[in-house]
Amino acid sequence: MARRIARAGFALGLSSATLAASVVGLAPPASAGTVGMQVNCQLPLDQPSATGEQLVTLEGPAEAVRPGAKVKIRVTLGPTIATSPIPLPGTPLTPSIDLTMTGGATGTVRLLGPQMLVDIPGHPNQIVVPPYEGELTIPIEAGGDISLTPGKMVTNTSVFGVQTTTCTPIAPVEVSTVVKITAQDPPVGPAQGPAGSTGQEAPQSIVPAAPPSDLPAFGTATATAPDEPEPSSATIKAEGSSASSDDGMSGAAVFGIAAGALVLLMAVVTMLMSWRRHTEDD
Repeated sequence: MARRIARAGFALGLSSATLAASVVGLAPPASAGTVGMQVNCQLPLDQPSATGEQLVTLEGPAEAVRPGAKVKIRVTLGPTIATSPIPLPGTPLTPSIDLTMTGGATGTVRLLGPQMLVDIPGHPNQIVVPPYEGELTIPIEAGGDISLTPGKMVTNTSVFGVQTTTCTPIAPVEVSTVVKITAQDPPVGPAQGPAGSTGQEAPQSIVPAAPPSDLPAFGTATATAPDEPEPSSATIKAEGSSASSDDGMSGAAVFGIAAGALVLLMAVVTMLMSWRRHTEDD
C-alpha cells in the first residue's frame, strides 16, 4: 500500500513537472506554428525548377490587438529547396511572403522583410534564409480572430543584377498562427491616460517669472505672457509719427527764420543796386 502511494505520488509529481515545463516553454513565444508546404520554385540563372517541402513558422503577437493596429510578424524558414551553382558569400537578399487571412478578416497581404547579407552556399547545399520580421496592419473592419496561412514566397538576390526566386504552394497549406482581436479599449494607466483620469493632474511645466527690468514692455511680453499679442506695426508707426510730428514743428520754425532772412537780404541787395545806378546817373 505504501509503495502504491509512493508510486502515485511520483507519477503525480512527474506529471506536474511535465505540465509546468510545458507552460514555461509556451509562455515566452508568441502565437506561433510550423507548417510544411509543398512548393514549386522557379530558380534564376537558367536553373531548372525544383519541387519539395518548405517549412514555415509564423509568430504573431501574444496578446490581443485592436482592429487598425500594426503588429510584427516573425517569419522563420527552414532550408529552402533552392540551390546556387556557385558559392556567393555576403550576398544582399530581400525576402517576402504572402499571407492569407481568414476568420475575422479575409484577403492576402505581402509581408516584406528587410535586406540582409547572406552567405549562399554552392550546390548541393541548400540555402537558408535568416529569420526576419515584417509589419502587418490589422484591417479596421476585422470582426474576430484572424488566421494567417503562409503562401507564395519571393526572394530577390543582388548578384549578377537582381535574381528572383519564386516559390509557390502546389497543395493546400495549414494555418500557421492566429492573431487575436479584441474590441475593448486597452487599460489606461497613470502614464497613458489623459490628465484627470486617475484623479491626478498631469504635471505642468512652470516658467519662473522674469525679474523686473527697464526693457520695453513688448520685449518682456513673451516671457511673462506668451498669449498676449506683441505691439503691431501700426502701434509702432503711431509712436514714430508722434516723434516725427514734434521734429516737424521745430523744422518749420527754422525754415521760417531762414526765409525771413533771405527776404531781408534780397531787399538790402535791391536797395544797394538802386543806389549804385542813381550814383552813376549823377
